[in-house]
Amino acid sequence: MFIDRNSSSDAGQPPEGDTSQSSPCEEPVKMILTGTRRAVDRMVGLLHRYNIISGSEWSRPVPFRNSNEVISVVSRAIQID
Repeated sequence: MFIDRNSSSDAGQPPEGDTSQSSPCEEPVKMILTGTRRAVDRMVGLLHRYNIISGSEWSRPVPFRNSNEVISVVSRAIQID
């Protein structure tokens, strides 16, 4: 967690007008994988095998222009204490 200790605002409260939170105890987070298609597929498989993120939750790999790399993204809400 990153807290600006010099800020006068309440560090435990979201900024006014922040609508990105799903609920008071959850916040959205995104994970992004980039690399060759083979490497991204392997990493998705490993994260699935270790029960971190199901393989079906990831976006389909999208190729970068003029590159042999792809990008795949997953988003979920996590519990914040």
